[in-house]
Amino acid sequence: MRFREPPSTRKGPNPFLFLGLSLASFGVFYYIIKRRETAYPASKQPRQHDNPLIPPRHRDQ
Repeated sequence: MRFREPPSTRKGPNPFLFLGLSLASFGVFYYIIKRRETAYPASKQPRQHDNPLIPPRHRDQ
């Protein structure tokens, strides 16, 4: 005779929880980026190159 396992009472993870968590994290990231652009206008400026052979970018001289 083969022993039959009882049906599992544990459920799998809720896919809407993962979807909601990823959407919430993207929303917070987008909010922080937009708020930083208004609070610190320098963050809108293009980044300087990491290569030391390229001269830094200056505003109108």
